[in-house]
Amino acid sequence: LEMPSFVFDAAMSAVASNKIRLAKRLGVKTLPGWIAELDGTPIMEEREIPDDFLMLPTGGTRDIGSHKAYGLGVMVEVLTTVLAGTGAGPNRRAGSAHHFLAYDVNAFTDLAVFKEDMDVYMRALVNAKTAPGEERVLYAGLPEHEAELDRKANGIPYHPEVIEWFKHITAELGIADRL
Repeated sequence: LEMPSFVFDAAMSAVASNKIRLAKRLGVKTLPGWIAELDGTPIMEEREIPDDFLMLPTGGTRDIGSHKAYGLGVMVEVLTTVLAGTGAGPNRRAGSAHHFLAYDVNAFTDLAVFKEDMDVYMRALVNAKTAPGEERVLYAGLPEHEAELDRKANGIPYHPEVIEWFKHITAELGIADRL
């Protein structure tokens, strides 16, 4: 492949739970459609993040597509838990679940043709007309590829809250802080 690989990794929630927990620690308010009250009522205004909340699916509410992401989320749950024999949803017997999928491309088409077609497609996406106000079109894996190149050249940036936590925990454990 000439173009960076297409790599898709996503939570089925409106936003990743670690992003919400970081926002709460930093005192940042939730954005509309990120989370719901414990009774399932979507929080549709910017406000403080409650201690207990439910995650909303991608799309947030039915009016903006949550039913599509809900169906996709159920499919992912089946692939990551039921298929593995660990129960699903509230009956899950493991704390987290993952599903990795690999295809033998040669079972479908010639590998060289597939790679060429992927390059053509990824290049077409990158060269597509942008939405108003946007600089460029991205695809899953491209920003990560660019971040990898930048971090190899310039190092890995850490959020100040993470560095503060690291310094606290190393001091608490009596481990030398090498940052």
